[in-house]
Amino acid sequence: MTIGIAAFGAEAGRAVWSAWAEAERFGRGDLHGFAVFYALAPDGEPLGLECQRGGLGTIRAQWSTRPDLAWMMASPLAAVITSGPDRPEPLSQFLLASRKGLVTGHRLPNRAGVSGLPVNVEALALIEAGIDPATAAQRVMDANPRLDAGLIAVTAGDIGLADSERVRERDDRGEALILAPDRRYGLALLHNSIEPVKGLAEAAARQGAAVLAGHES
Repeated sequence: MTIGIAAFGAEAGRAVWSAWAEAERFGRGDLHGFAVFYALAPDGEPLGLECQRGGLGTIRAQWSTRPDLAWMMASPLAAVITSGPDRPEPLSQFLLASRKGLVTGHRLPNRAGVSGLPVNVEALALIEAGIDPATAAQRVMDANPRLDAGLIAVTAGDIGLADSERVRERDDRGEALILAPDRRYGLALLHNSIEPVKGLAEAAARQGAAVLAGHES
């Protein structure tokens, strides 16, 4: 998978879409294909949108007239994973969601680790057990240094990201993490295999964070 983005805070759904749009506008390579986007509904349950081709454009076209989209944009917790087209079903294996939090990432976040479980499943289980997102992502990646995966974990009040040792050896990866000083919002992004390598993560994250910052109370 090429890119993962997650955010918490007011308008987190819109922030993720803004960062995603900037990545598709600014980036060249394995984009505009499959995508899985999740946001928490007002009742606290996660709702997902997905496509195999077209990326954000397809998701927008399918949902632009749906009333659900308004609350998805206003959701305080959201994430996406996206890459090239035609990925293995079910697409939901690449982005895990529960009432407690979301786990996205890049490379192969659905790959089984040393425990025998997919690493994104492990990270979500840690979140559900009360472990903070940064610790959850780092703990799982530290236990699987040679796995080809990176994770972003997010809850309603915190966010964290981690790449495996193997992924950190790549020369085509980018990352960004923005946390408000008062921790009212946060946004994280991981990517690989797209150009430009330098600057894309930061530019996309700034676009998303600007949405979050504009809705501080």
